[in-house]
Amino acid sequence: MTAEPHRSLWNHFILARALGRMARLAAARVPDGAIPFCYVDTHAGSGRLPPPAPFLDRLIGQRASFAADDFFEALEPPLPDGSHPGSWVLAGRVIEAAAGQRLVVEMDVNDIDPAEMAKGRDHREGTWTRFWSQDWFAFLRTRLSLTGRPDFVFIDPPADDARGPDFAIDTAILLETLKVPYMVTYAPDSRGEPIDQIGRTGLELLVAGDGAGVLLGGGAEHLLLDILPDLRRLADLLDGNFQARLPRHDDYSI
Repeated sequence: MTAEPHRSLWNHFILARALGRMARLAAARVPDGAIPFCYVDTHAGSGRLPPPAPFLDRLIGQRASFAADDFFEALEPPLPDGSHPGSWVLAGRVIEAAAGQRLVVEMDVNDIDPAEMAKGRDHREGTWTRFWSQDWFAFLRTRLSLTGRPDFVFIDPPADDARGPDFAIDTAILLETLKVPYMVTYAPDSRGEPIDQIGRTGLELLVAGDGAGVLLGGGAEHLLLDILPDLRRLADLLDGNFQARLPRHDDYSI
């Protein structure tokens, strides 16, 4: 997870909306009892981030103007040390809020820094969590080989990983083949081949000199039409503009 406030909020907002939708769909298929819902995070970090000020206060102040509340609900209750939930802590809160007792949340969280994973063990909030510390591509290949396919995979390659974009393409194509819902982040000023090769629409926040991009696929892309109005509003509150970057091949769906 990148530390830039606008980028982390863009990624977290879309992640929360996608996970909330997937969790509600999974829960609706459970007439009685509960089933597992497995979330995988390739660059998990410790689970806590510095508060993304001043943008977070703006978003909370305009909460009522957004169509869905998944992101905002996941911020409650506040963390005891005043920090902001990292991606996997946020994910656990979203899934539990969306599905209640009908899903048992399981997580596989990975970070190449063992110290970050050691901190993360103290940041669990009741979900069953398995911690890994490997190269993210190797971790994900190992995780996919285990019994039980993930229900959602979040891939957030660090900006300084030169191999990240190429591995992200390979991973997204694999997850498309397996029909595993996923979200991949990328730099909006990167070359267009990832979007063309994966065949999904890029959801981009454009700000002066920087920005953030997200791809949803493997089934998670069905959220797009519902979330587009909120992304325009979110981009405005983050002092940026929203752009949907389309793949250049007519035979690809969104």
